[in-house]
Amino acid sequence: MKLTQALILNIDTETTGPDRDHDRVVELGGGYQQAGQQVGPLLRALVDPERYIPAGATQVHGIRNEDVEGMPKWPVVAARLKTHLDAHPVLCGYNILGFDSPLINAENARNNIHWRMPRSIDPFVWTYWHDRGAPSRKLGATCERYGVDLPEDRAHTADADAMATGSLLLAMVIEGIIPDDVEHAFAEQQAILKRTDAEYEEYGRFVFPDRDTGEYRLGLGKHCGTPVDEADEGYLKWLLGRPDITPKAKSILMKALGQVEQIGLF
Repeated sequence: MKLTQALILNIDTETTGPDRDHDRVVELGGGYQQAGQQVGPLLRALVDPERYIPAGATQVHGIRNEDVEGMPKWPVVAARLKTHLDAHPVLCGYNILGFDSPLINAENARNNIHWRMPRSIDPFVWTYWHDRGAPSRKLGATCERYGVDLPEDRAHTADADAMATGSLLLAMVIEGIIPDDVEHAFAEQQAILKRTDAEYEEYGRFVFPDRDTGEYRLGLGKHCGTPVDEADEGYLKWLLGRPDITPKAKSILMKALGQVEQIGLF
């Protein structure tokens, strides 16, 4: 089966905050696509999170506490989602593996709901690998790089973000970034995750090797993607002072600064 022909269910969540283990869903949205076309109506459910929605979260997605008063609680919405998952579409979401699926699984566990999210295609996995040096890998910036429209007035609404992700998936398949064959895509996704995990273990967030040349580049902040040897000296020194820098990244940055790490003998 090919992604360009499969029935794909794109989903996204809006939440009370960024903690996937403890924050709560306030909106679940999505929709179906097939061959690049929307199938059926968009899906959207506001959810009573049974807790206060912080102002910072509202600034991101626009959902206020009064908007979710009287809305269904998670078990009701989870049951609706399960009916869609039981039809076994190809599930897709942007950073769904890193955030949405763990968050939904945590919601289910808190409510003694025993099913867990199935496997999903996550375009963010390929974005993190192939566009590692991009200044931003957020959904809007990634859509722009691949020519996918995400209307500004609809950004951060769960259904619009989900459908933009489906269009992004198709664009990345057409570009040859993501394999069209479904099983091949899942296998490659798993291989990329192993590579990125190993890379993070060695370099942390601060440095990464260029995918083509192996040249070391900075991995975060406004200088993301800049070759280490061309980076601002003050910024490199700031990175060296970070407590979570890995030994490998520290060695690379010190070399770029012309420093040699001293090894104590006694």
